[in-house]
Amino acid sequence: MDCKAIRDLVSDLRGGELSTEAHEHLSKCAGCGGFLRDARLVHAGFCALAEEAAPQASFGFASRLVRRLQEWEENGAREEFFETVGRRFVYATLALTLALLLSMVLPTSGPVRGVGSGDFLGLQADNQSSQPDVIGGDIGDAHDLFPGRLPE
Repeated sequence: MDCKAIRDLVSDLRGGELSTEAHEHLSKCAGCGGFLRDARLVHAGFCALAEEAAPQASFGFASRLVRRLQEWEENGAREEFFETVGRRFVYATLALTLALLLSMVLPTSGPVRGVGSGDFLGLQADNQSSQPDVIGGDIGDAHDLFPGRLPE
C-alpha cells in the first residue's frame, strides 16, 4: 500500500483495527506511523470530550443577557458603532477618490515617471526637432543612429 491509501484508511478508521498489509507499511514508514499516532490521539480527545457533561448555565444567565442587550440599545452603542464604521468608510472612499484624481491629473512624463508614451512611438513636436543634441548637432542627425560615433 502507498502512503495516500494508508492515510485515507487511517482517516476513516475511527478506532477500528487495520489490516496486516497496513501494519507492514506502518512499520516501514515513519511518516504514516506518526499520522496514525496523531489520528488516535485526536480520536481519544474527542471521546474524552464526549464523556464530559456540558456545563450548565448559571442561574439567571438569560435574564442578565437580555438586560445587557437592552442597556446596549438604550445607551446608543448601536448608533455609535454604525457611526464609527460609516465614518471610516467615508474616509476610505475620500482617500481612494483623491488617489484616483491625482493619477488622472499628474503628467504621464517627467522626472518621476520617465519618458512619455509619445516619445516611444517616435512622435515629436515641431519645436523639439531643432533642439541641439548633447553631443552636438541636431536631433535628426545621422550620428544618433549609431551611438558612440561623433558627427563627421
